[in-house]
Amino acid sequence: MSKKVDVSIAFYGKPYQAIVTIKTLLKYSGQHIDKIYISRERLQPHNDYIGIFKIIDYFRNTDVNLVIQNSHYFLGLGVSDYERAKTDTRYRQSIMYQYPLEMTDKKYLCIMHNDMLFYGDMIGDMLKEFEKGPANLTGVGSIGQCWSCPAGPDWGNKCHSTKFEEYVPTQEEAIALTEKYPTPRRDIQLRVIKSGRVHILPECRLNEYCAMIDVEKYRRETLPNGDIGCYGGGWNGVDTATVWSHDMYKRGYTFRHLTLEDYTRHAAFDTTGSGTKANSSSETYWNAEKNAEKYLIENYGPIHFSSYVSLANAYDTFKRKAWLGLIHTVGFAKKLIGKQ
Repeated sequence: MSKKVDVSIAFYGKPYQAIVTIKTLLKYSGQHIDKIYISRERLQPHNDYIGIFKIIDYFRNTDVNLVIQNSHYFLGLGVSDYERAKTDTRYRQSIMYQYPLEMTDKKYLCIMHNDMLFYGDMIGDMLKEFEKGPANLTGVGSIGQCWSCPAGPDWGNKCHSTKFEEYVPTQEEAIALTEKYPTPRRDIQLRVIKSGRVHILPECRLNEYCAMIDVEKYRRETLPNGDIGCYGGGWNGVDTATVWSHDMYKRGYTFRHLTLEDYTRHAAFDTTGSGTKANSSSETYWNAEKNAEKYLIENYGPIHFSSYVSLANAYDTFKRKAWLGLIHTVGFAKKLIGKQ
């Protein structure tokens, strides 16, 4: 098996930010990388469907090994249909990061958002953590969402990213602590704790901003081979990968924390700093894209797209409109039949 890793990038718009992600990632960690999987969501924000073709064209005639996946379904962040994910391959592989996790031939897969700005070799240090072990180490990256956890430094101050294995409350203690502090997702946290997922705590996860996963361990325990829900699903937890992280930990696996900000910045071109507001705010989205484009030009030179971009987008638009037309026609026909 190759000593290099593959990378999985979830693509929901933000093409210029995605190009920055890839360029800066390769600048610092390119020596460790073989393929970069880009999983394009079936729906794109603010009608920015042309974005994927800009990325393909930008890296055309370079040595960057891109693999483009077009997800069959748009599932978003709230995946919870376990039985369908278990049996329906196209559905399961439409869950974020799942297609590369099933397809890569590497020992490790590094998953990340498409709005990162790297300034350090995070992948190199992740590989060093795996080399150090222990044998049950299954993921390396930023651990936990302490800002929203009642045990975190901003609230009860009983736990943090490097102590998540040490603070082990009983269910009663966890409920009392959660009820005491008005965290942003308190109601969901209480539901998860009362359902029996106590430790690791509901907000504790291997964060998908940038994380490395041991593929063999993942496949052994996770759908479709194992019985744990896919990393990119919500599964009625508080956020993506929180249930997966909890269930893997209870199965005997562990994670190691690396401070994300030592290597990369998330949503660097988004003035809100979160990256999520851009999904609903067109102004935030396009401003961040302009900032990323400016960064690319200033640091990597002028951007010139070929005619491929407009031609590929025209064909893609035709296919999408034809598909929507077919759906509407079938729906109308069903209504007519129902009336007769």
